[in-house]
Amino acid sequence: MKIGVIGGGISGLIAARKLQSEGHEVEVIEKSRSVGGRLATRRIGEGQADHGAVYFTVRDEAFDLEVQEWVLAGVVKKWAADPHPKYIGTNGMNKLAKFLAEPLHVHLNEKIVNVTATEEGMTLTGSACYEYDAVLLTAPLPQAMELLEASDILLTEEDKKLQSYIFEPAFVGLIELAHNVPTGEYGLLDQNLPDEVLKIVNNFEKGISKNPILSIYMTGDWSEKWYERENEAIAEIERLLSQELGELKVASKQLKRWRYAQAKQVFEAPFYKLSDQPVWLCGDVFLRPDDPSGNTRVESAYWSGLKAAGNLLDNLRR
Repeated sequence: MKIGVIGGGISGLIAARKLQSEGHEVEVIEKSRSVGGRLATRRIGEGQADHGAVYFTVRDEAFDLEVQEWVLAGVVKKWAADPHPKYIGTNGMNKLAKFLAEPLHVHLNEKIVNVTATEEGMTLTGSACYEYDAVLLTAPLPQAMELLEASDILLTEEDKKLQSYIFEPAFVGLIELAHNVPTGEYGLLDQNLPDEVLKIVNNFEKGISKNPILSIYMTGDWSEKWYERENEAIAEIERLLSQELGELKVASKQLKRWRYAQAKQVFEAPFYKLSDQPVWLCGDVFLRPDDPSGNTRVESAYWSGLKAAGNLLDNLRR
């Protein structure tokens, strides 16, 4: 069978690897110039900074077995363990995504704008048309629903309930310094910060950058308030940073905006299949009922992709 996976984040990559390992022809279609989604690392001068997921936590023993394979491959390493083991990419979080994508057929810089059901299966339309027997859609849920609603596909009332899931945005200030500043154990500050700031990460002390670049993660409420004021927002982030760390010599500064960073509520199942079409939706918002955290994160994205692929395979075998 030929299967299309829309989205090259961790859910899509894990699902694609599972489907391909079962002998199916799989293609991943990613709208950006690189795979990874929020496994995101940006080069800045001689250094680099993670600006999506800072780390991922391992709670589940089965997930830990997979992670140890990544450790052996040299793409992740243990970073901290309080109270659960935390891992980071050895050269940025995006390195893990690129490793997972290596055996896959990936179309980059390709945005799908229409999904059509045909007698033979599904057609995805972007700059070209792609024909598949089944489709797995891993974009953030609001984007996934926007695509489906704009497509030539019939959604049931049950399907349309997915429209109600709301996500918060996130601003991440990336500030390169002319000198290093202490930023806590492991290069992470996430306690006793200004109300607007979630955490501050020093990518130099984290061990992934040759020079000190700070990633400053702002709250969802603050990011929503400042979302359309990008230039003012980075200046305000710099002011709040100086308020916390003292006067700083800033070499450069830029801003990353994540429109759909964190779901305000989770879907209590690891995936969703459209009622009348061979289309599966998955991602970090889709949580197993026994999820030990209850929050969207890398581990929930991993399990969502794996479980969606498993269910898709079960349906193909019937």
